[in-house]
Amino acid sequence: MPLSSFKAVFFDVGGTLIRVHPSVGDVYAKHARAFGFSGTADELNKEFRSQWKKMGGIESLGNKSGAEVEEKFWKDLVFEVFQPFGGLDRFDKYFKLIFEVFRDGSNWKIYEDVKESNIFENLKEQNVVLGVISNWDSRLTPTLENLNLADNFKFILPSAVVGSAKPDKKIFEEALRLSGVKPHEACHIGDEVKTDIDGARNIGIHAILLDRENRFDDSITPKVRSFMELV
Repeated sequence: MPLSSFKAVFFDVGGTLIRVHPSVGDVYAKHARAFGFSGTADELNKEFRSQWKKMGGIESLGNKSGAEVEEKFWKDLVFEVFQPFGGLDRFDKYFKLIFEVFRDGSNWKIYEDVKESNIFENLKEQNVVLGVISNWDSRLTPTLENLNLADNFKFILPSAVVGSAKPDKKIFEEALRLSGVKPHEACHIGDEVKTDIDGARNIGIHAILLDRENRFDDSITPKVRSFMELV
């Protein structure tokens, strides 16, 4: 079923449209040197992944929303990441800095196939409504603006602003409301099975798994390795 046959197409962001560049650990380490950190980016990446999993990611905020809640989540996470290395000098100052750093487009990279496929332009020419549904905080819109991606979308829904994280239904329902379409007229594209694929299908939205690294087996269909397969 070609994407242009849908009235609305929604996109996940992290791992789908953009990724941290060069990595979370690299960005953390670069700015942490002045605060007494002498470890490696790889060590920080390992700690970040472990803490993210332990805290349950941004989804763990559930229906809580607002700047204070988001900042506390990230502050706790970053604090724990540096604990095995003896913490940081002036941690509060470091955290303020690193929290702002990730708004900046220079620490993110748009995946090549997103650009090469011209997927947004192609769909907009067919009058398809485009939107973003992402488990993210309120920095998502400025980050996408800094990457010159925001203008492609009619709306951008970060979970921590909506107070609902995928696979919860509410965030998908809000996307349908803003698009003015019925579930079967919409398609969601993302790189995670539980949040993106199951989340969308639970409410009757079509879903396509984007699996660039072939992490998932082929029983999940439809599955593509690149946006080039969708144009």
